[in-house]
Amino acid sequence: MKNLDEIRPKSEGKERIKETKESKDTLLPYLTSYTQDSVLLEIESISPIEHSHFITRFQPVKKTAFLLQQKDSITNIEHFSWEFKDSSATKNAFYNWLDIEKSSKVFAPKSLSKDFFTALVTEKHIDFFYSKKKLEIPKLMRYVKFNRNTETYKYIIIQKRNSKVLWYQFADEKLTLIPSK
Repeated sequence: MKNLDEIRPKSEGKERIKETKESKDTLLPYLTSYTQDSVLLEIESISPIEHSHFITRFQPVKKTAFLLQQKDSITNIEHFSWEFKDSSATKNAFYNWLDIEKSSKVFAPKSLSKDFFTALVTEKHIDFFYSKKKLEIPKLMRYVKFNRNTETYKYIIIQKRNSKVLWYQFADEKLTLIPSK
């Protein structure tokens, strides 16, 4: 008589080791870029923004959209960022946003947002910042400078809450107001 226990495969039973995978925080490199010492934005956490923006229609090479939580835990900043293949694609997206989405023109004194708003446009990048509280423009400019290797700013738009936008140029480390036309 044969013993089937000798020829049957045996289970490892309780000694089975469960594999665990370490979950990586994919937003950590972005958080690091906001919290670097040279920027001083004091961002505590970030989370992705799910809704799309008009400029995304113009096929950027890279796009990000984050809700930034500052250390005071009251102030949130929405940051939309787009990178384009060249300056003409950047201008096309920006001008279409102004014209079609906002029914405005370059240097026009019009309200573009109900909140505090800042737009920083360079050769290949567009960065929009929105907040219910006042935005600290020098800190936002430092973020763009250190993370985009910016040559020059083409357009700088600053709008206070429930006000009209002001257009600026940046030269010699100084913001200068461009008179409306």
